[in-house]
Amino acid sequence: MNGHRFVKNAAILPWRRYAIASLLCALSLACTGTVNRKSPLTTANASDAEPNISYGDLIFPQQSDYFIIPVGFEGDERSSKSRFSKDIYGDSAYDRMSLMTIYNLIFHNRRTGESHLLLSENRLISSFQLINEENAEGQAVKNQFVFIEVIPEDTNQDGIRDRQDAVIGYIADASGKNLKQITPDNTQLVFWQIDKPLGVLLLKVVQDTNNDRKFTGEDDISFIKVPLNNPGIGPDIITPEMRQQINQRVKL
Repeated sequence: MNGHRFVKNAAILPWRRYAIASLLCALSLACTGTVNRKSPLTTANASDAEPNISYGDLIFPQQSDYFIIPVGFEGDERSSKSRFSKDIYGDSAYDRMSLMTIYNLIFHNRRTGESHLLLSENRLISSFQLINEENAEGQAVKNQFVFIEVIPEDTNQDGIRDRQDAVIGYIADASGKNLKQITPDNTQLVFWQIDKPLGVLLLKVVQDTNNDRKFTGEDDISFIKVPLNNPGIGPDIITPEMRQQINQRVKL
């Protein structure tokens, strides 16, 4: 009997050792697998961390009940810095703001306490400026506008949103309301000027004529005229007939 029990126990012991070893191995693999799955997630979260939000100095438009607070972050070397009209800020504030990347503007009514954002969704604001309409005598009148340039996407797909991509022009009133797009989609705004006595904006844009998602010398140029009293995407000053004639090569 004793011998029989010995043989039986001897047969069971290796099985128990095998079971325990298998269990330990499984636990080890499970632990290793858990670490490996979490590590990429942790790395991704660390690399994709949003920069700290920054707020610019207060801007007080003339003859307006509103003041403006830019919202953005202090960008790194790969971020597109927003551009401002220097007359909005003093030199020291301008120098600090020139490091910011702006993606929205807060408008606050000093009398009613009401606040709202200019954009319904955050966009990269490449530039913004306050502009005044003038009468025929060159005197400033009450109509004041906020002109902004937005980079909606990485058009050329180089991994950076900057002024090599599409740049779209918008205009709003001094209260940050009635926002209107004034240049076409898939164009790059390169220059604008206001004809104050006539209350008209003149804008030069590059079209992506060949649809290569880039804006180069191979693309057509358009000049757009936008009345401030009825802003919207204005017509091209260069008519299709004029463009056809212009594109005809001159034999020298």
